[in-house]
Amino acid sequence: MSRLISPYEIVANSALPALRAMIARRLKEDFHLTQQQVAKRLGVTQATVSNYARKTRGMMVNLEADRTVVKAADKIARDLSADEPDSREALRSMTEVLDYIRFNKLMCTLHGDLEPGFPTEGCYACEGTFTGKDFDRLKVVGS
Repeated sequence: MSRLISPYEIVANSALPALRAMIARRLKEDFHLTQQQVAKRLGVTQATVSNYARKTRGMMVNLEADRTVVKAADKIARDLSADEPDSREALRSMTEVLDYIRFNKLMCTLHGDLEPGFPTEGCYACEGTFTGKDFDRLKVVGS
C-alpha cells in the first residue's frame, strides 16, 4: 500500500512555498523591498527569502502558469507592499489561493510524482464537498 499523502501535505510542502516565492519575487522586483523587509511581511526568515531568490526553495510546482494564481500573487504583493500591510488580509488571500490550487487540482501531477502508485486520475480527494450542514457536525473545542 502507498503512503497516502494528504493533499494538505502537498499544499503545505510545495504550493505554499511556491506561492510565497512568487510573492517574494514581486515584493523585491516590483516594490524594491529588501530581503529582510520581504521576510518580515511574509512571516518567514531572510534565509528563506534568499532561498526563494536562488530558486532552491518554492520550486516544486510552477504556479506562474495559472493566470488566477498570478493575479492573486500580484494582489497579495501589492497589499503587502503598503507602509502598514494588513497581514490578516494577506493571510486570508493566501488561504483562498491555496484552496483554489487544491480545488482546481493543480497539484495532481506533483501528487502522482510523489506517490507513483496512487491513482490520481479520477481522484476527488481535493474537492471541497463540505456544506454548511456538514460543518454543524464539527465542534470547536475552546481553551
